[in-house]
Formats: sequence, C-alpha cells, structure tokens
Amino acid sequence: MKRDNKTIGVTLRFWTNDLPPRVGGRLVSIPFWTSGVVLLEANKTKGISSQSEIFHYIDDIPRAIKEVMKKAKLVAVEDLGYSDRAKKRNKK
Repeated sequence: MKRDNKTIGVTLRFWTNDLPPRVGGRLVSIPFWTSGVVLLEANKTKGISSQSEIFHYIDDIPRAIKEVMKKAKLVAVEDLGYSDRAKKRNKK
C-alpha cells in the first residue's frame, strides 16, 4: 500500500555554541542564542526540496519561515471553502 506524505515539515534550530553548559543561580538552565536556522523538510510526494534560512532574533522567525516557503514556491491557503471548490473543479 502506497502512503503519501501530505505534510510540510518546518524545524527551528537554535545555536548553542560558545555558551556555558548551565546558567542561573542553581545552574539548572541550559542557555541558547536567540538566533538559529529554519529548515524546511523535503517532500518528494509534493515535489518540495529542502530549504533553509537563518534568523537573527526571536521576532525574526516568522520572516525566516515565510522565506523558506517562498524559496520552495509554496503558497498558504487560508480559505476553508477552497478545498470544496477544488474538488468540484476536479470532477469536471
């Protein structure tokens, strides 16, 4: 039985280089930088190649996500009725 991957995977990775292993009063917190990389996973079923984009601070994450989506030629669909109309078009 063939299984299709019907998802798009996005991963956030934060840098941890050049930081102490633990910080805080009791040394229980693990530090990380507020910068990192957004990774878009490849999806052969949908013809999507992997993409990446570096972000420089927490508030930069939405921009980086939009950029990897743009690089992969993905477009977000928010209209709930879109799938119904697409089904009707495909039946013709």
